[in-house]
Amino acid sequence: MVATAAVDYGGPMDETNRICPWCSTPIPASATACPKCGALVEGAVAQEIPGLEARPDDAPIDPEAILPPSDAVRLEMRKIELEAQIENAGSEVMNPTGDESLDVGAPSEQAIAAYEAGLLDTTGPAGETDLGDLAAAWEDPELEKRVTRWEDAAEDPKQPE
Repeated sequence: MVATAAVDYGGPMDETNRICPWCSTPIPASATACPKCGALVEGAVAQEIPGLEARPDDAPIDPEAILPPSDAVRLEMRKIELEAQIENAGSEVMNPTGDESLDVGAPSEQAIAAYEAGLLDTTGPAGETDLGDLAAAWEDPELEKRVTRWEDAAEDPKQPE
């Protein structure tokens, strides 16, 4: 057996309508892997890595290899999740299977608090967005009420604003 890895195409991003289900980074239409985390996109063929072979099915398993992630890794995963909440807030993203889009609401209070406390990176998971600009719009406690009222008015035009 031969181990595989994602191909990094680098370079400028093409127009895209795909979002990586693992790290929420926009994926160029021509790419077969996420430019940030390397996750293969649907239909991509994995590239062989010369000199690296996969573990045979009957080989013994190292118990440490299947332990849950360390606290440091779990913390980094949570940071990326909170950053993605802020970056994707108020937009549409593809669901993990890529077969439909989902409306994303406001980021959680935890995401805003973590950003304000300086616990998150200043750019989003894709490395292109200033999270401060995005978070500022959601820091208004009355915003959720106004957005709900606008959505309700759009559904029922007879309702007063």
